[in-house]
Amino acid sequence: MKKATLVFGFVFIYLFMFHPWVSQCYEDGSPKMPLDMETLQDSLSCVRGETKSDRGWPRAIEYEHEVYDFRKDALHHEKKIFVMASKPVRIIPHAVGVSEILWAICPRERLIAFNEFSADPEFSFIADLVKKRGPIFRSKQTELVIGYQPDLVFTVFYSGADFKEKLKQAKISYFDLGYFGTIESIKKQALLVGKIIGEEGNAEALVKTIDETIQGLRKKLPSTTKPIRVLYYDEGGYIPGKSSNFESICNIIRVINVGAEQGIKSWSQIDYEALLKWDPDVIIVPQESHLREQLIANEILSHAKAIKKGKVCEIPGVYLSVDSQYMILSANLLAGILYEEAF
Repeated sequence: MKKATLVFGFVFIYLFMFHPWVSQCYEDGSPKMPLDMETLQDSLSCVRGETKSDRGWPRAIEYEHEVYDFRKDALHHEKKIFVMASKPVRIIPHAVGVSEILWAICPRERLIAFNEFSADPEFSFIADLVKKRGPIFRSKQTELVIGYQPDLVFTVFYSGADFKEKLKQAKISYFDLGYFGTIESIKKQALLVGKIIGEEGNAEALVKTIDETIQGLRKKLPSTTKPIRVLYYDEGGYIPGKSSNFESICNIIRVINVGAEQGIKSWSQIDYEALLKWDPDVIIVPQESHLREQLIANEILSHAKAIKKGKVCEIPGVYLSVDSQYMILSANLLAGILYEEAF
Protein backbone atom coordinates (compact mmCIF):
# COMPACT_ATOMS: atom_id res chain seq x y z
CA MET A 1 0.00 0.00 0.00
CA LYS A 2 2.90 2.40 0.64
CA LYS A 3 4.09 1.88 -2.92
CA ALA A 4 0.58 2.46 -4.29
CA THR A 5 0.25 5.64 -2.22
CA LEU A 6 3.56 6.92 -3.56
CA VAL A 7 2.57 6.22 -7.15
CA PHE A 8 -0.76 8.02 -6.74
CA GLY A 9 1.12 10.91 -5.22
CA PHE A 10 3.21 11.19 -8.38
CA VAL A 11 0.04 11.10 -10.50
CA PHE A 12 -1.50 13.91 -8.48
CA ILE A 13 1.67 16.00 -8.66
CA TYR A 14 1.71 15.50 -12.43
CA LEU A 15 -1.88 16.72 -12.75
CA PHE A 16 -1.26 19.64 -10.43
CA MET A 17 1.89 20.83 -12.17
CA PHE A 18 0.79 20.43 -15.77
CA HIS A 19 -2.82 21.52 -15.46
CA PRO A 20 -3.18 25.27 -14.77
CA TRP A 21 -6.45 24.34 -13.12
CA VAL A 22 -8.59 27.49 -13.12
CA SER A 23 -5.89 30.08 -13.60
CA GLN A 24 -8.38 32.57 -15.04
CA CYS A 25 -10.30 32.58 -11.72
CA TYR A 26 -7.36 32.60 -9.32
CA GLU A 27 -4.32 34.78 -9.21
CA ASP A 28 -2.03 31.94 -8.11
CA GLY A 29 -3.61 29.51 -10.58
CA SER A 30 -4.70 26.87 -8.04
CA PRO A 31 -7.78 26.95 -5.80
CA LYS A 32 -7.72 25.69 -2.25
CA MET A 33 -10.01 22.71 -1.89
CA PRO A 34 -12.04 21.36 1.06
CA LEU A 35 -10.31 17.96 1.03
CA ASP A 36 -6.72 17.07 0.22
CA MET A 37 -6.85 15.86 -3.37
CA GLU A 38 -4.01 13.34 -3.11
CA THR A 39 -5.48 11.67 -0.04
CA LEU A 40 -8.93 11.70 -1.60
CA GLN A 41 -7.79 10.08 -4.82
CA ASP A 42 -5.84 7.44 -2.93
CA SER A 43 -8.87 6.52 -0.79
CA LEU A 44 -11.00 6.01 -3.92
CA SER A 45 -8.37 4.01 -5.81
CA CYS A 46 -8.00 0.83 -3.79
CA VAL A 47 -10.66 -0.40 -1.38
CA ARG A 48 -10.88 -3.76 0.30
CA GLY A 49 -13.94 -4.86 2.23
CA GLU A 50 -15.05 -7.93 4.10
CA THR A 51 -14.71 -11.11 2.05
CA LYS A 52 -18.08 -12.61 1.25
CA SER A 53 -18.75 -16.32 1.42
CA ASP A 54 -18.26 -17.82 -2.02
CA ARG A 55 -21.67 -18.58 -3.47
CA GLY A 56 -20.04 -20.75 -6.08
CA TRP A 57 -20.24 -20.76 -9.85
CA PRO A 58 -21.98 -20.57 -12.21
CA ARG A 59 -23.94 -17.54 -11.07
CA ALA A 60 -27.21 -16.18 -12.42
CA ILE A 61 -27.23 -12.47 -11.60
CA GLU A 62 -30.46 -10.51 -11.86
CA TYR A 63 -30.03 -6.82 -12.64
CA GLU A 64 -31.72 -3.77 -14.12
CA HIS A 65 -30.27 -2.70 -17.45
CA GLU A 66 -30.51 1.01 -18.25
CA VAL A 67 -30.31 2.44 -21.76
CA TYR A 68 -30.56 6.12 -22.65
CA ASP A 69 -32.48 6.96 -25.80
CA PHE A 70 -30.81 10.21 -26.85
CA ARG A 71 -33.32 10.81 -29.65
CA LYS A 72 -36.23 10.78 -27.21
CA ASP A 73 -34.15 12.04 -24.30
CA ALA A 74 -35.46 9.25 -22.09
CA LEU A 75 -34.01 6.51 -19.90
CA HIS A 76 -35.34 2.98 -20.39
CA HIS A 77 -35.14 0.20 -17.79
CA GLU A 78 -35.21 -3.53 -18.45
CA LYS A 79 -34.90 -6.48 -16.07
CA LYS A 80 -32.25 -9.01 -17.19
CA ILE A 81 -30.33 -12.05 -15.99
CA PHE A 82 -26.63 -12.59 -16.65
CA VAL A 83 -25.08 -16.03 -16.22
CA MET A 84 -21.36 -16.24 -15.43
CA ALA A 85 -20.11 -19.81 -15.81
CA SER A 86 -17.00 -19.43 -13.63
CA LYS A 87 -15.16 -16.78 -11.68
CA PRO A 88 -13.53 -14.42 -14.23
CA VAL A 89 -9.79 -14.13 -13.72
CA ARG A 90 -8.92 -12.43 -17.04
CA ILE A 91 -10.96 -9.25 -17.24
CA ILE A 92 -10.92 -6.43 -19.81
CA PRO A 93 -12.82 -3.15 -19.32
CA HIS A 94 -13.82 -1.38 -22.55
CA ALA A 95 -14.42 2.07 -21.04
CA VAL A 96 -12.67 4.51 -18.73
CA GLY A 97 -15.30 4.58 -15.99
CA VAL A 98 -15.39 0.79 -15.78
CA SER A 99 -11.58 0.67 -15.66
CA GLU A 100 -11.54 3.12 -12.76
CA ILE A 101 -14.17 1.16 -10.81
CA LEU A 102 -12.35 -2.14 -11.41
CA TRP A 103 -9.03 -0.54 -10.47
CA ALA A 104 -10.49 0.14 -7.03
CA ILE A 105 -12.25 -3.17 -6.31
CA CYS A 106 -10.54 -5.87 -8.39
CA PRO A 107 -7.13 -7.44 -7.72
CA ARG A 108 -4.96 -5.81 -10.40
CA GLU A 109 -3.52 -9.09 -11.72
CA ARG A 110 -7.00 -9.97 -13.02
CA LEU A 111 -7.10 -6.86 -15.25
CA ILE A 112 -5.27 -8.01 -18.36
CA ALA A 113 -5.72 -5.09 -20.82
CA PHE A 114 -7.13 -1.56 -21.07
CA ASN A 115 -8.48 0.60 -23.86
CA GLU A 116 -6.61 3.66 -25.12
CA PHE A 117 -8.77 6.21 -23.31
CA SER A 118 -8.05 4.63 -19.93
CA ALA A 119 -4.39 5.38 -20.63
CA ASP A 120 -5.04 9.00 -21.67
CA PRO A 121 -4.76 11.63 -18.88
CA GLU A 122 -7.32 13.80 -20.67
CA PHE A 123 -9.94 11.13 -19.93
CA SER A 124 -8.63 8.97 -17.09
CA PHE A 125 -7.47 9.57 -13.52
CA ILE A 126 -5.44 6.35 -13.58
CA ALA A 127 -3.81 6.95 -16.98
CA ASP A 128 -0.18 6.78 -15.86
CA LEU A 129 -0.78 3.62 -13.84
CA VAL A 130 -2.64 1.97 -16.71
CA LYS A 131 0.21 2.83 -19.09
CA LYS A 132 2.70 1.15 -16.77
CA ARG A 133 0.54 -1.92 -16.35
CA GLY A 134 -0.73 -2.30 -19.93
CA PRO A 135 -1.24 -3.69 -22.43
CA ILE A 136 -3.26 -1.00 -24.21
CA PHE A 137 -5.59 -1.55 -27.14
CA ARG A 138 -7.62 0.79 -29.31
CA SER A 139 -11.34 0.72 -28.67
CA LYS A 140 -12.18 -0.87 -32.04
CA GLN A 141 -9.37 -3.46 -32.02
CA THR A 142 -11.69 -6.37 -31.37
CA GLU A 143 -9.28 -8.95 -32.77
CA LEU A 144 -6.60 -7.82 -30.33
CA VAL A 145 -9.07 -7.99 -27.44
CA ILE A 146 -10.06 -11.51 -28.48
CA GLY A 147 -6.39 -12.44 -28.72
CA TYR A 148 -5.90 -11.62 -25.04
CA GLN A 149 -8.30 -14.50 -24.30
CA PRO A 150 -10.34 -12.77 -21.61
CA ASP A 151 -12.87 -14.57 -19.45
CA LEU A 152 -15.00 -11.43 -19.43
CA VAL A 153 -15.16 -8.07 -21.20
CA PHE A 154 -17.10 -5.20 -19.65
CA THR A 155 -18.77 -3.03 -22.30
CA VAL A 156 -20.97 0.08 -22.04
CA PHE A 157 -23.66 1.71 -24.16
CA TYR A 158 -21.15 3.37 -26.50
CA SER A 159 -18.91 0.31 -27.02
CA GLY A 160 -20.44 -0.31 -30.43
CA ALA A 161 -22.68 -3.05 -31.79
CA ASP A 162 -19.96 -4.36 -34.13
CA PHE A 163 -17.49 -4.76 -31.26
CA LYS A 164 -20.01 -6.69 -29.20
CA GLU A 165 -21.06 -8.87 -32.14
CA LYS A 166 -17.46 -9.91 -32.82
CA LEU A 167 -17.01 -10.84 -29.15
CA LYS A 168 -20.15 -12.92 -29.37
CA GLN A 169 -18.95 -14.68 -32.53
CA ALA A 170 -15.64 -15.47 -30.80
CA LYS A 171 -17.59 -16.84 -27.81
CA ILE A 172 -16.03 -14.25 -25.53
CA SER A 173 -18.27 -13.53 -22.57
CA TYR A 174 -19.13 -9.84 -22.22
CA PHE A 175 -21.35 -7.86 -19.92
CA ASP A 176 -22.94 -4.62 -21.13
CA LEU A 177 -23.21 -2.18 -18.25
CA GLY A 178 -25.40 0.10 -20.34
CA TYR A 179 -25.82 3.73 -19.42
CA PHE A 180 -24.62 5.30 -16.20
CA GLY A 181 -23.71 8.88 -15.45
CA THR A 182 -24.98 9.93 -12.03
CA ILE A 183 -23.23 9.11 -8.78
CA GLU A 184 -26.16 6.90 -7.74
CA SER A 185 -25.97 4.89 -10.95
CA ILE A 186 -22.20 4.56 -10.52
CA LYS A 187 -22.67 3.12 -7.03
CA LYS A 188 -25.25 0.69 -8.39
CA GLN A 189 -22.94 -0.38 -11.21
CA ALA A 190 -20.02 -0.85 -8.81
CA LEU A 191 -22.12 -3.25 -6.73
CA LEU A 192 -23.20 -5.09 -9.87
CA VAL A 193 -19.62 -5.40 -11.13
CA GLY A 194 -18.62 -6.70 -7.70
CA LYS A 195 -21.21 -9.48 -7.92
CA ILE A 196 -20.14 -10.46 -11.43
CA ILE A 197 -16.43 -10.75 -10.61
CA GLY A 198 -16.90 -12.19 -7.11
CA GLU A 199 -15.66 -9.09 -5.24
CA GLU A 200 -18.88 -8.05 -3.51
CA GLY A 201 -17.12 -7.06 -0.30
CA ASN A 202 -14.77 -4.68 -2.11
CA ALA A 203 -17.63 -3.17 -4.11
CA GLU A 204 -19.63 -2.55 -0.94
CA ALA A 205 -16.55 -0.97 0.63
CA LEU A 206 -16.20 1.37 -2.37
CA VAL A 207 -19.82 2.47 -2.11
CA LYS A 208 -19.36 3.06 1.62
CA THR A 209 -16.23 5.10 0.92
CA ILE A 210 -18.11 7.17 -1.65
CA ASP A 211 -20.95 7.90 0.78
CA GLU A 212 -18.64 8.73 3.69
CA THR A 213 -16.44 10.94 1.53
CA ILE A 214 -19.42 12.89 0.24
CA GLN A 215 -20.58 13.44 3.81
CA GLY A 216 -17.10 14.58 4.82
CA LEU A 217 -16.90 16.96 1.85
CA ARG A 218 -20.30 18.48 2.61
CA LYS A 219 -19.31 19.12 6.23
CA LYS A 220 -16.48 21.32 4.94
CA LEU A 221 -18.80 23.49 2.86
CA PRO A 222 -19.93 26.89 4.16
CA SER A 223 -23.59 27.57 4.91
CA THR A 224 -25.27 29.69 2.25
CA THR A 225 -28.70 31.29 2.11
CA LYS A 226 -28.80 31.21 -1.68
CA PRO A 227 -27.29 28.29 -3.65
CA ILE A 228 -24.74 29.18 -6.32
CA ARG A 229 -26.06 28.66 -9.86
CA VAL A 230 -23.49 26.99 -12.13
CA LEU A 231 -23.68 26.36 -15.85
CA TYR A 232 -21.35 23.94 -17.61
CA TYR A 233 -20.96 25.13 -21.21
CA ASP A 234 -19.30 22.65 -23.56
CA GLU A 235 -18.21 22.90 -27.18
CA GLY A 236 -21.06 23.44 -29.63
CA GLY A 237 -23.12 25.08 -26.91
CA TYR A 238 -24.10 21.80 -25.26
CA ILE A 239 -25.36 21.92 -21.67
CA PRO A 240 -25.73 18.93 -19.28
CA GLY A 241 -29.00 18.37 -17.46
CA LYS A 242 -30.59 16.24 -14.76
CA SER A 243 -29.29 12.79 -15.78
CA SER A 244 -25.69 13.93 -16.32
CA ASN A 245 -22.59 13.47 -14.20
CA PHE A 246 -22.41 17.25 -13.79
CA GLU A 247 -25.76 17.22 -12.01
CA SER A 248 -24.33 14.77 -9.47
CA ILE A 249 -21.19 16.86 -9.05
CA CYS A 250 -23.35 19.89 -8.30
CA ASN A 251 -25.62 17.96 -5.92
CA ILE A 252 -22.63 16.70 -3.94
CA ILE A 253 -21.57 20.26 -3.10
CA ARG A 254 -25.10 21.68 -2.91
CA VAL A 255 -25.05 24.05 -5.87
CA ILE A 256 -27.54 24.37 -8.72
CA ASN A 257 -26.82 22.92 -12.14
CA VAL A 258 -28.50 25.52 -14.34
CA GLY A 259 -29.07 23.00 -17.13
CA ALA A 260 -31.17 20.80 -14.84
CA GLU A 261 -32.86 23.88 -13.38
CA GLN A 262 -34.02 24.79 -16.88
CA GLY A 263 -35.50 21.36 -17.55
CA ILE A 264 -32.72 19.73 -19.58
CA LYS A 265 -32.67 15.95 -19.06
CA SER A 266 -29.43 14.68 -20.61
CA TRP A 267 -27.66 17.17 -22.90
CA SER A 268 -29.12 19.99 -24.96
CA GLN A 269 -27.73 22.68 -27.26
CA ILE A 270 -28.47 26.31 -26.41
CA ASP A 271 -27.66 29.68 -27.96
CA TYR A 272 -26.11 32.76 -26.37
CA GLU A 273 -29.53 34.36 -25.84
CA ALA A 274 -30.59 31.44 -23.63
CA LEU A 275 -27.31 31.59 -21.72
CA LEU A 276 -27.84 35.31 -21.09
CA LYS A 277 -31.46 34.74 -20.05
CA TRP A 278 -30.49 32.03 -17.56
CA ASP A 279 -27.67 34.27 -16.27
CA PRO A 280 -25.67 31.82 -14.08
CA ASP A 281 -23.39 32.96 -11.28
CA VAL A 282 -20.51 30.90 -12.66
CA ILE A 283 -19.83 29.36 -16.07
CA ILE A 284 -17.59 26.29 -16.30
CA VAL A 285 -15.88 25.40 -19.58
CA PRO A 286 -13.36 22.66 -20.53
CA GLN A 287 -9.79 23.82 -20.14
CA GLU A 288 -8.75 22.26 -23.44
CA SER A 289 -11.25 24.40 -25.39
CA HIS A 290 -11.11 28.08 -26.33
CA LEU A 291 -14.62 28.69 -25.04
CA ARG A 292 -13.64 31.10 -22.28
CA GLU A 293 -12.20 33.57 -24.77
CA GLN A 294 -15.20 33.16 -27.07
CA LEU A 295 -17.73 33.80 -24.32
CA ILE A 296 -15.89 36.82 -22.94
CA ALA A 297 -15.52 38.37 -26.41
CA ASN A 298 -19.17 37.90 -27.38
CA GLU A 299 -21.16 41.15 -27.38
CA ILE A 300 -24.46 39.43 -26.52
CA LEU A 301 -22.97 38.07 -23.30
CA SER A 302 -21.26 41.28 -22.20
CA HIS A 303 -24.00 41.90 -19.60
CA ALA A 304 -24.06 38.35 -18.24
CA LYS A 305 -23.32 38.17 -14.51
CA ALA A 306 -20.54 35.56 -14.84
CA ILE A 307 -18.83 37.53 -17.62
CA LYS A 308 -18.90 40.83 -15.74
CA LYS A 309 -17.57 39.25 -12.54
CA GLY A 310 -14.86 37.21 -14.26
CA LYS A 311 -16.48 33.92 -13.27
CA VAL A 312 -15.89 31.96 -16.45
CA CYS A 313 -13.63 29.20 -15.17
CA GLU A 314 -11.72 26.51 -17.01
CA ILE A 315 -11.48 22.98 -15.61
CA PRO A 316 -9.44 20.10 -17.11
CA GLY A 317 -11.72 17.89 -19.18
CA VAL A 318 -10.97 14.77 -17.14
CA TYR A 319 -12.93 16.31 -14.26
CA LEU A 320 -15.91 17.06 -16.50
CA SER A 321 -16.15 13.73 -18.34
CA VAL A 322 -15.67 11.50 -15.28
CA ASP A 323 -18.17 8.67 -14.79
CA SER A 324 -16.72 6.74 -11.87
CA GLN A 325 -16.10 7.17 -8.13
CA TYR A 326 -13.60 9.89 -9.08
CA MET A 327 -16.58 12.18 -9.60
CA ILE A 328 -15.91 13.18 -6.00
CA LEU A 329 -12.55 14.61 -7.11
CA SER A 330 -14.49 16.82 -9.52
CA ALA A 331 -16.85 17.91 -6.76
CA ASN A 332 -13.89 18.72 -4.51
CA LEU A 333 -12.27 20.85 -7.22
CA LEU A 334 -15.51 22.62 -8.09
CA ALA A 335 -16.12 23.36 -4.40
CA GLY A 336 -12.72 25.02 -4.24
CA ILE A 337 -13.71 27.21 -7.17
CA LEU A 338 -17.20 28.13 -6.03
CA TYR A 339 -16.55 28.53 -2.31
CA GLU A 340 -13.17 30.17 -2.72
CA GLU A 341 -13.41 32.40 0.36
CA ALA A 342 -14.14 29.45 2.67
CA PHE A 343 -10.85 27.58 2.25
